[in-house]
Amino acid sequence: MTTNTTQPVAEDWKVILELEIDAAGAVSRKEVRNGREDTVDDKLIGRLYPGIRVARVTLPEYMSAYEEAEVEKRMKTLVFDGISYKLVGVSGSAKQTRFYFVDAAHQPLIAKRYQRWPEAMVTYFSILTSDCRMILEEPDLRVAVVKDHVLGTNDCRGWLRKSLYRKAGLLPVWFTQFRMAYLEGDKLQFKGAVKPFSDQAADILEVDMILPESACKPELKDPVRLLPKLRTSGRLYSGPAVLGFRQWSESSEFSSSASLVENASLESFETEIKVDGIENIRSIRKAFDEGDYSGLLNLLGRPDSPTIDTSFNPALLEETEKMDIDVWDPVDAVLLADKSGFAIRFPYVLNYLNRKFGRKIYRLLVSAGFSLPSFALVDDGILVEHEGKILSASDWIPRDAALNHLEAEKSLCVRYPVRSDRDLLPVRHLSDAELIPMLTQALGRKELPDSLIHFILTRQLRMEGAYVLHSETAKLNGGDFDFDTICAIPSDKFPKFVEGRFAVGCQDKPEEKKNTTKNKAKKAHAIWWNLEHVAMNARGSGRYSIGSITNLKTSCLAAGKIDEFNELADQLQNALDALKWGVKVDEEVVDRIRAEVSDAPWLQYKNVTRVTDLPDHLDVAGTDKVGRLYNYLRKELGDVFEDKRNIEDFRGLFEGNTYTQSMFEECQLVNSIYGDVVHQILDEAKPFKDELETAQAQWNDMRTSEDRKLRTLAWEARNKAQAAYWKNEEYSKARFQGLHLWLHYWAQGKVENRHGWAQALNTVISNGDGTGAVLFHAFPQEIVDAFAEQTGGESMPVRLPQVVDGFVQFDDQQRAFLVERIENPDGSMGEKRLFLWQYTGPRSLVFEDTRIPQ
Repeated sequence: MTTNTTQPVAEDWKVILELEIDAAGAVSRKEVRNGREDTVDDKLIGRLYPGIRVARVTLPEYMSAYEEAEVEKRMKTLVFDGISYKLVGVSGSAKQTRFYFVDAAHQPLIAKRYQRWPEAMVTYFSILTSDCRMILEEPDLRVAVVKDHVLGTNDCRGWLRKSLYRKAGLLPVWFTQFRMAYLEGDKLQFKGAVKPFSDQAADILEVDMILPESACKPELKDPVRLLPKLRTSGRLYSGPAVLGFRQWSESSEFSSSASLVENASLESFETEIKVDGIENIRSIRKAFDEGDYSGLLNLLGRPDSPTIDTSFNPALLEETEKMDIDVWDPVDAVLLADKSGFAIRFPYVLNYLNRKFGRKIYRLLVSAGFSLPSFALVDDGILVEHEGKILSASDWIPRDAALNHLEAEKSLCVRYPVRSDRDLLPVRHLSDAELIPMLTQALGRKELPDSLIHFILTRQLRMEGAYVLHSETAKLNGGDFDFDTICAIPSDKFPKFVEGRFAVGCQDKPEEKKNTTKNKAKKAHAIWWNLEHVAMNARGSGRYSIGSITNLKTSCLAAGKIDEFNELADQLQNALDALKWGVKVDEEVVDRIRAEVSDAPWLQYKNVTRVTDLPDHLDVAGTDKVGRLYNYLRKELGDVFEDKRNIEDFRGLFEGNTYTQSMFEECQLVNSIYGDVVHQILDEAKPFKDELETAQAQWNDMRTSEDRKLRTLAWEARNKAQAAYWKNEEYSKARFQGLHLWLHYWAQGKVENRHGWAQALNTVISNGDGTGAVLFHAFPQEIVDAFAEQTGGESMPVRLPQVVDGFVQFDDQQRAFLVERIENPDGSMGEKRLFLWQYTGPRSLVFEDTRIPQ
């Protein structure tokens, strides 16, 4: 797609510019979906540096050594639209090769924040660009920084006074993730999570926040001093600051994964995992066999009754009735409206589900598709005021215990990525009767008032969505308390799974434990002028990336290669710690194992785009639990996603409406345009798919070659073909969105006799062999109404697509342009034209644009 502008477009500095650098080092603007532009409004950087220009730059995922050199060279001299941009860090998607640049005038200011330390900028720059759901600008924020565990702090977890919690609209039962930066002085920044502590305690200590040293990124350089009010040593800062809140603890769920179920005991696998998988597959089959769509809608991520998230602002609870929350995607709405069981076999509906469920069904087949309760990982820190004195404690619960709201007596604490079964930590759950004596002892008191104990339990320990562990236990699977999210395998749902881990017993003595922990060696510290090189090394692509090692590790377990599996668990941790701690993956170990172990057969389908592309059976080893699960569940699923009816079977869906010959002929033209453009998109995509299949076959042949150079070339060729295929998929998706937007504009212009127009279009499409997609995108509400009327169901309101203030216009070459009305800096109105597609069919266009009547 290309863009041209008929008048100057207003360039708001708050909008993040999206750019791409290709493998040759050429810079171009990256197309962004209408209404999806990101801004700095909800990020600290926009409050710290008004007027800053920010660009987010995407690099090719796979490059040769020469291409990497060319791209790195361009990163040092990036100029776009007359503005010189300089690298400042990576986004949260560094492993997806996205980097942040700012205008040259602001880079030195940000570099000073990070001590001109390349690794620190690359690792921690995201503090300034993290999306925040609420931001406070405080004129004088007083922050005490103390050693971890002092005053009840812990690794990256501190305290925020209750009045600031309330000011931000946060409930005191929420464990909250924050980002904070000072505007003046040393211009420090902090990241982590906080619990609330009382204003009485804050006033005694004369602070608003108490943070551990581990929350300051990069680490502090100034010396500590005695802080008399806190009765400890530390550092005290004050001044204007920006405090942002990203997320908070709440009840939620994680889906199971192959890396989780592969670590289940054999007994659990046969009697628990497979049973759950069969139940989930049968809930999907019910949609086809009985017309019961509830299980299908749940798999889509949408239950059969809508809900609203009121967790951010409690005031919304009072306004819920006024909000239009009961809207549905067209396919969801049709399934809910249909009481006949035929809607799922409408060709477009089944094609949509086939595509939408491709990866979801794959994950179900390799993980059984069950859900687990998820939590924020929280420490046991306490900080309260009692009789004018400050009481605090940290790391006082037993190392083999946890606090949470589960009814089960035990659970396994799981943090991703799962490196081995040792990452499934077996813990018992503490009751209040057992906990309270420990609590009073930790605070140095024989007894405490019931009201204070209740406050501690509800506001600092048993917080909503919290899973509390001793910090030494959390470290066993790499956890800390800056809002790591974990899931739990409860003993009342998976007793055999939990018993199996308890039987192994990974709660060894510290000197005996075998868990793979973080490699906290001396931090890497490159020279400033190597910033771009450090950033390039932060990318996650390549044969030694986290994802690549994880897949190889999984293949070892599937093949019964336990020693090699354990070797790769260590290399996976090296990959996780590479940037921050300067450790490296041992490439010889990875290459040796890759030459010995073939990919598990089911891994090659992880990015499948259709259910029907998943083979009915795979040849797997007897040691491959995940492969056996796949075959077991795939057989149960059968070929239901291929059982569609002919579009002609739905010709009579609409009835009782009138339409004219001119309406009918216009619908024929619309259908012709839609079919022509769809074939263009599919034809353009085919070479990318063919190239990927060829490159994959060559890599399969070469992966066991003893010639390392040939292996590397085949690997790079496969990855480049894969990257090109994925990029074209995004391009095709954007083109389809443009086509669907035109259909929407066209149909919205039919303000009178809409059901007549829908019936005319349905009659046109039922004369052919298409899927009926054009009808769904043009008249989604009308088709839902028709299914409800014909089957005795209830019509559901449909969610309409996001649009811009504009229309689609055709030129004399039958090219379609999205014309967006925009306001120029001087207040006048301009137009932004975006090329969508060109109609090459045999019919003549009978309309110039799709202006919607006002």
